[in-house]
Amino acid sequence: MPDIELKKIQPNRLNPRLEFTKAGLDELADSIKQVGLLEPIIVRPYGGEYQVVVGERRYRAAQQAGLDRVPVIIRDYTDDEVMELNLSENIHREDLSAAEKGNLCRKLLEKFPSKYPTQTSLAKKLGISDRTLNEWLSVSDLSDKIQRRIAPGAKRGAVPEGKVDYSTALRIARQIKEPEKAAEVIEHIAERHIPQRLVTRVAKQVVREPQKPVEQIFQKVIEEAPILLPFSKPHADAILAGIKTQTSRKAKDPRLQPGVTVRAQVTHFADLEVTDVYRKKLGDFDKEDARREGGYTLDQFKEVWKKLHGEWNPNESVYITRFRLVRVVGEPDSPS
Repeated sequence: MPDIELKKIQPNRLNPRLEFTKAGLDELADSIKQVGLLEPIIVRPYGGEYQVVVGERRYRAAQQAGLDRVPVIIRDYTDDEVMELNLSENIHREDLSAAEKGNLCRKLLEKFPSKYPTQTSLAKKLGISDRTLNEWLSVSDLSDKIQRRIAPGAKRGAVPEGKVDYSTALRIARQIKEPEKAAEVIEHIAERHIPQRLVTRVAKQVVREPQKPVEQIFQKVIEEAPILLPFSKPHADAILAGIKTQTSRKAKDPRLQPGVTVRAQVTHFADLEVTDVYRKKLGDFDKEDARREGGYTLDQFKEVWKKLHGEWNPNESVYITRFRLVRVVGEPDSPS
C-alpha cells in the first residue's frame, strides 16, 4: 500500500456532502495527530495527480493534522463509478442527508441516462424503493438554504438542533409556494425545535396570511396553543399512581417552564404542574432519574429509551421536565 504526498491529492469534486461539521473534523484530526491515518484513502489517477474517491473526511482531517503523506489505495474509476461509490458508501450508514443523496442521484440520472434510463433502474441499483428515491429527488429540488437545514439520517427520529427532518421540509415547501418564505419558516422551526402539531398550524397560518411576518405568526401560534405532554398508557397509569414524576424528551415546547400547567395526554387524562425544566446528558442519568421516569431501574429505563428513540447515546443532552399531578381529568384511554 503506497504512501502519497498529500499535496498531490485533490478533493473529490463529485462528493455529495453539502457540509462537514467542524467538531467532527477536529476530533478526527486530533486522532490522526496521535496515531496517524489508520484507514487508507481510496484515490484515482486524475490530471497527472490523484483525486479522492472514498475518504474525503479523512483527507480533510489529514490536511488539518498537518500530514505530509497518507496511505492510499489507487484504483481506476469512471465518474459514474465514483458517484455510485460515494452514495453506496453512505446510504446505509445514513451519513448523508436526503438532500445530499437526492443531489447525487439526480447527477447520476442526468449524466448517465443510458445506464440509468429510469428512476426505477437507479433505485434497483442502489437497493432502495422507488418511493424513497422520489422523496430524495424532491428534497434535492428545494433551495440550498432549505437543504442545509435538513438533518442527516432517517426521516424521523433524532434531529439535531438547528435542523429539521426531511419530511417536514418537504411538507412546508409544498404548502408554502414562495421559496424564500418557506425557507424562513423552516429556519424558525429548526431553531425552535417546535412540536409537529404546531408546525402544521404555522404553515396553514402563513398560507392564510401571506402578508403577515413569519415571526408574528410563530408567536401567535405558540402563545395560543395549549401545552401538551403526550404519554403512553403505562406511563399515564404511573403518573396517576404517583410513581412517574419526570419525563425526558429530545425537544420541548419553548413555553415549558417551572410553574406552568400542562395537559398530560394519551387522551387528556390529567393536568400537571411543571416544577423544573433542565438539560442533562443521558450518560449522567442516575437511579433517582430512572425511578422518577416510572419506577424503573437505570437498566430498565435505558431499554425503554432505546425502544422509543433507537439508541442510548451517553453524550446526548435531553430535556428533563419534572412535574406534580394537580388534577385528574379521567382515566387514560388506550390509543386507537
